[in-house]
Amino acid sequence: MSQNALNSITAELNGKEEILMKKKIVALGKHYNVMDKDKNNICSVHLSWGQNLGGESISQYGGKWIGRSMKYTYKIKDNQDELALEVKKYAGSWKTSFEVVEPETGTIIGKILLKRSFLIGGIKARWTKSDSDDPVMTVEGNVMRRKYLIVGSDGKEIAKIRHKIVAVRDVWPIKLYDKKMGLQAIIFAAVLDFEKEM
Repeated sequence: MSQNALNSITAELNGKEEILMKKKIVALGKHYNVMDKDKNNICSVHLSWGQNLGGESISQYGGKWIGRSMKYTYKIKDNQDELALEVKKYAGSWKTSFEVVEPETGTIIGKILLKRSFLIGGIKARWTKSDSDDPVMTVEGNVMRRKYLIVGSDGKEIAKIRHKIVAVRDVWPIKLYDKKMGLQAIIFAAVLDFEKEM
């Protein structure tokens, strides 16, 4: 049940000030484990093998523009591998939109609007409500280097991503300042990390 899975993730995140994102190198598809500081799993964000294979194949032979233009769906699962949320990407290369959806009811709980550029940061993005383009969260900093802030509409920091070069390459921290927005910040950061490699 997606609501039970969502409740499970929310409970696991309760009170956490920092979480770790670990990219699984050997996974078929693209997969992040989200862990607490003791490396206990909280949830995962996953793009399936079939979708990933198509995207990588097209990108390799047809250029990144075609690969980025594909539609696909990220799945957020709890630590029992039960589906909690889906993030549906719509067609678009330089400008792309996503919907964060509760799969049982189809309820849209948020949207992500992403814009690519040739500048150093590479990606600008904002999270909005389901019925408005007004930002709930925006990104400030360099997404490509995992050195950025997630900032609320009131200008307060929600989360900070600072990946140290000397750290283990595919494990990186997210510092959570607004714990009520922890899950949204994790989804936002994971999607941005997937997209920067497309």
